[in-house]
Amino acid sequence: MRYLFDSDVLINAKNFHYNPKFCPEFWDWIVAGHNAGLMFSIDKVRDELLNGKKDDPLYGWAKADALEKFFLNSKPATAKWSQLSQWANDPKRGYFEAAKVKFLDDDSADAWLIAVAAHEGDFRIITNEVHRPESKRDIKLPDAAAALGVKTIALHEVLALHARPGFKFEP
Repeated sequence: MRYLFDSDVLINAKNFHYNPKFCPEFWDWIVAGHNAGLMFSIDKVRDELLNGKKDDPLYGWAKADALEKFFLNSKPATAKWSQLSQWANDPKRGYFEAAKVKFLDDDSADAWLIAVAAHEGDFRIITNEVHRPESKRDIKLPDAAAALGVKTIALHEVLALHARPGFKFEP
């Protein structure tokens, strides 16, 4: 099982517990996971990270040579994205138009993360979002992911599986 990082996980990690100024080991752990072939994200997440200020630590992190192949190209997953679009637009779901527009925005990462995971077949998406199938104002990543058979997982669960003291990566 491989993992795809949602941008929100990386942004919250930087903003709260794992700021690179005082916890560079967390970011090294991600690179070690990538080098082991288990941790990735997608080009749409990189684009979101690069939309920040150039002095933001994630801006520099997203451009690091060590992550050259970390951000996968989402375009090969276009057929899965189309399938997800059909699911989101199904009138039975009852999503508000604004929710569908936001979720299916071509520049937004969530739908593309799901599409890439479904296309590849062996990814779980690391996200802070939780299931809320009753929501009509927002399409939550875990709900949409389930529609294509993609599983999601919280960062603390991945850390429990793959981190040892000092953020040493363990496969």
